[in-house]
Amino acid sequence: MTRRFHKLLQDKDLSELFKGGGISFFLRFGGLAIGYILTLVIANLFGANGLGQYVLVITVLSFFTLFAKFGLDTTSIRFIASFALQKKWTSIFSFRKQVVFLLSCTSVITSLLMYLLANPIADLINAKPSYIELSAFFVLPMAFFMLNYQSLRGLKRIAEFSFFYRMSKALFTVILIIVIYQFNKDSDVPVCAYLVSISIVSFLSFLSFRYWFNKKSKGEESAAKEIMGYSTILKISIPLMFAQSVQYIMAWTDKLLLGNMATPEDVGIYFTAFKLSMFAAVALMSVNSIASPKFAELFGKNDIEGLKKIVHQSTKMIFWTSVPLIVVFFVFPEFFLGLFGKEFKVGVTAFILLSCGRLISSFSGSVGNILQMTGEQNAYGAILFIGAIMNVALNLILIPKGNFLSPYGISGINGAAFASMCSLSFWNLSMVLFIKKKFGFYTFYIPGLKRLKK
Repeated sequence: MTRRFHKLLQDKDLSELFKGGGISFFLRFGGLAIGYILTLVIANLFGANGLGQYVLVITVLSFFTLFAKFGLDTTSIRFIASFALQKKWTSIFSFRKQVVFLLSCTSVITSLLMYLLANPIADLINAKPSYIELSAFFVLPMAFFMLNYQSLRGLKRIAEFSFFYRMSKALFTVILIIVIYQFNKDSDVPVCAYLVSISIVSFLSFLSFRYWFNKKSKGEESAAKEIMGYSTILKISIPLMFAQSVQYIMAWTDKLLLGNMATPEDVGIYFTAFKLSMFAAVALMSVNSIASPKFAELFGKNDIEGLKKIVHQSTKMIFWTSVPLIVVFFVFPEFFLGLFGKEFKVGVTAFILLSCGRLISSFSGSVGNILQMTGEQNAYGAILFIGAIMNVALNLILIPKGNFLSPYGISGINGAAFASMCSLSFWNLSMVLFIKKKFGFYTFYIPGLKRLKK
């Protein structure tokens, strides 16, 4: 056994996956852990209703911010990384000025729209109108926060990017809730704490970007400034905004439709089950971050056998680091949900269904990243889009009481969980089959079924 383990570690590709994936695992796990603590704090101090109102507000704010940032945050990664590599610091400064101007305009317009539509939106999802109106003033700092951390990513400041992207909002929200709760125990506290944290992290991320930009560019000769038109920037950013919209639909549809057809309490309970199930996806996300460049590298060399090898190695890592946790979830679901309060135990079935979806993702491996890194992004987008439509349709059918699966307990939060499980399964299995047809091998890993490697 020791000899076999030593032999495995001598494999360069596997060793790289293991080391890189391990670092990413701990960073992502830390972010999820802080998010878990935040959910735990809100649930215990303000109950399912308080958590549900909080989730609905951040969902609506995220939706409007998605359109306010216009894909400019992701566009910034590409251009800042390219200019930094060529030491075109003046071009980065000029590009940032253009993006800031565009982002300011789109954010103000979107913020105004959100404020004017606060009452209809609140009626639609059973949220408090005052929360939506207040949140409308934070579209601009939220959009700039996303621009700043993606700009740090463009400068290859991955540690700072990871902190702001994965941990900062939840961390400051937890701290603010605990402090404010000592003086004020109103149900408004979680929403107010979250909005204040956005302002804090937006300012801190700006200072971080400015510090690292000045440090990198100080004493360096700057190449001539590249003049870039606003139309050029928007031609790249707008398609990215639409791609992000599909991902948003996949991530938030169930919460919004639960808010519309159920209650804020149901949203809070479902969100807790969803958040817990995400722990089973840590390994998948971690391995993806290090395996993606390997997929691209091997595909670029036209080394399909090498690609097949690294795919199977990564899927094994995902499987063996995810499945034990999912099994624990299956055995002790009431214990985990009970940590948030007795009222959350009704989410046991939803939690198990969502965990089943994560299990299928573990079996399937890094299918989405494989398609994106091998020039099959159109197929990836098409499957994702169909999955998003399926998710919306199934939620509309299965959430209402009295649907055809209600006799089996599939309605409300269980209906939303079943819809998410089905759309996630469709997404993963469709990509598995597409990869088999395109490259001639399955990405699946199930112990004992050797034929799936072929």
